[in-house]
Amino acid sequence: MHAPFAITSEYFGDTAVISVVGELDTTRCSRLDEALGAALSDGRVHLVIDATGLTFCDSMGLRTLIEHVQRAKAAGGWLRLAGARGVLRRLLEVTGVAAVIPADPDVATALRARLPGDDALSL
Repeated sequence: MHAPFAITSEYFGDTAVISVVGELDTTRCSRLDEALGAALSDGRVHLVIDATGLTFCDSMGLRTLIEHVQRAKAAGGWLRLAGARGVLRRLLEVTGVAAVIPADPDVATALRARLPGDDALSL
């Protein structure tokens, strides 16, 4: 039996904050892919993944994140992780994904990266 898993989305202009809670594994990547794809399709090219509640991520989860880094960049935006810590943070470092996906300590910091010097998008 799987542990609880949830994805929620909040929108701030062309920025989406996608919160992921639980374990992101092969069986759940499609749900994250759909949420990120929908945000990009709606013109939200700046993607913040709130990983504060993410307790596990496998290689397919990392692949999903990397694919959306590339898609966001192609659309003129970016993808950032917020709140990655513990085992997830270590996984990002060991695999080299930390060099590909900017990581911030929290969502507010990630949102400030949207417009340097402008706190209009802060929570």
